[in-house]
Amino acid sequence: MKKKDLKLMSQILELSSGGALLLDARKAEVPVVFVNQVLAELSGFSAAEMIGQPWHRFSVEDHQPVKDADENQVPANRLLSRNQQGGAEGIRLEMAALYDDKGKPAFWYATVCESGGSISVVNPAHPEDATLAMRKRAGRDAATGLYDNDTFNAVLQREWVLAAREQRELAMIVIGVDYFTDYLDVFGKHAGDACLRKVGHAISGSLRRSGDVSARLNDDRFVVLLTDTSAENAKVVADRITEKVRGLAVHHPRSAMARFVTVSCGVAGIEPDWDTRSDELLAHAEGKLNKGFARSA
Repeated sequence: MKKKDLKLMSQILELSSGGALLLDARKAEVPVVFVNQVLAELSGFSAAEMIGQPWHRFSVEDHQPVKDADENQVPANRLLSRNQQGGAEGIRLEMAALYDDKGKPAFWYATVCESGGSISVVNPAHPEDATLAMRKRAGRDAATGLYDNDTFNAVLQREWVLAAREQRELAMIVIGVDYFTDYLDVFGKHAGDACLRKVGHAISGSLRRSGDVSARLNDDRFVVLLTDTSAENAKVVADRITEKVRGLAVHHPRSAMARFVTVSCGVAGIEPDWDTRSDELLAHAEGKLNKGFARSA
């Protein structure tokens, strides 16, 4: 696979809603060459930690490097997990060989699967086929790969109790895509989903602590929960998110804000106690966002 093809494949995997990575089958140590944000969140290992490192460092099985990879020499298919999702058995992956022009495996394409790992062949000339192999991870939004609303509410409840007990601050950012209905009118649902996926990755990519959580609330709205963070510090994160989304330069011909897709943010913070409810923080942040929308209308 040429460098430009690898770059294209990496872009596709980064925008995918499921966890995925690429391994270099041409080298004995089978190093990781790409891991998307979804799998990084699932495993607890960042892309910086994994890329360039031998695969056996992250596999549950005691995998030994091989000299000549082929379809009968499949890398270990269980990824270690620092998070609860994988447990002691790790995260199961489905391995697929991506062949070069000589018919030898050039890369191993791994995706999270809900059943036992298996072997399949993906034609590198049609990388869009790889996206069809993605499996929806329980608790995640199908379009963006972020946590869904139910999972986010469960996380919020847990963090609320901990913050109340330890007298720590919680901050929340509710993010809305500006003039998204107009975007759908021009480009349609498929392009709309792709847009939301890019925005979702920009949001999650703006978070710098492992305890920060991002999710899709509904339609064109996202939410971020920041633990042990004041509202003022959350505004810094919100600014970072808005700049990162603007930097995507996704064309939006009907936006009154800019030529590109932009987002607006509502920020709220609170020190929880036993007399307040977690939905009050969400309502406060949404209220701030709605006021911003009203001013721009």
